[in-house]
Amino acid sequence: MRRELRIVGLLAGVLMVISASGQTAPKAATPAVPILQGAALPVYPPIAKAAHVTGKVIVRVTVKDGLVVKTDVLSKLDPAGQRFLETPTAENLKTWRFAADVNRDFAVTCPYAIAGDETDSVTNPTVEMLPSLDVNITARPVKSTVQYGAQSVPATDTLLHESGHADPPKQQ
Repeated sequence: MRRELRIVGLLAGVLMVISASGQTAPKAATPAVPILQGAALPVYPPIAKAAHVTGKVIVRVTVKDGLVVKTDVLSKLDPAGQRFLETPTAENLKTWRFAADVNRDFAVTCPYAIAGDETDSVTNPTVEMLPSLDVNITARPVKSTVQYGAQSVPATDTLLHESGHADPPKQQ
């Protein structure tokens, strides 16, 4: 019985030494996303806002030595969304700055929305930077300034030209 206890004790001691030798001090947790130190304020592109273009832009950002060196648009919006939202988003992300030791890739999502009551004049959009580095951009709609029904009448000397039915001048 004593011999069995010695063997069990010896095995337990060996297991403790083996498990203790594999343990190391806990490493500092790497944040899921790097800490943003500076950036230009993102805006809702005025032409997109006027045309009521909305959508979610997803961009993979590559950071080297704290600077954004590459942006790859992952979302594929329609042609208007691409031109009016994706390009300005990628350009804005190139202004972001991180600590000099940051070297990594991560994705940023930027939803563009138009919501709220219509305003008589243009207002600044609401920009919300989330801890995940996602950016919500919401603009308020502006009341239309187009007046339907009351249209101007072209001058009489341009009527033939604008209708496309004017005869070309005759050569003499």
